[in-house]
Amino acid sequence: MSDNVVETLQFNCTTCPSECLLTVEVERDANGAVVEVRSVTGNNCPRGDTFAHQELTCPMRVLTTTVAVSGGDEALLPVRTAEAIPLELHAQAMDLIRGLVVEAPIRMGDVVLKNLLDTNINLIASMDIDRAQVAN
Repeated sequence: MSDNVVETLQFNCTTCPSECLLTVEVERDANGAVVEVRSVTGNNCPRGDTFAHQELTCPMRVLTTTVAVSGGDEALLPVRTAEAIPLELHAQAMDLIRGLVVEAPIRMGDVVLKNLLDTNINLIASMDIDRAQVAN
């Protein structure tokens, strides 16, 4: 006899502005791990089905934060991952990013850190920062 349980979840798909309300039937083992996504309804496009499966097996998010700037006209540089990374890596990524200091000038889209945690995804600048002006 199986100790697996079937539950029904509802959550919004975030892949587009429609934010469809998905109803997902999922089977979990005795430890709560997802064994199978049995069905997905409520999605108005195929992306909702893909999103539900990913959200329940390996949730992904774009990580946004700031890093310190040296010699710039701003003290902090907003940065983000170029693509979504597994949510379970966010704390480890923040531990690594917390110690970063970038040298001004820097331009939006510049790579701040290559291949973050061996994900093949770069951490990139989200705005321009110029060098600080030295007073005469």
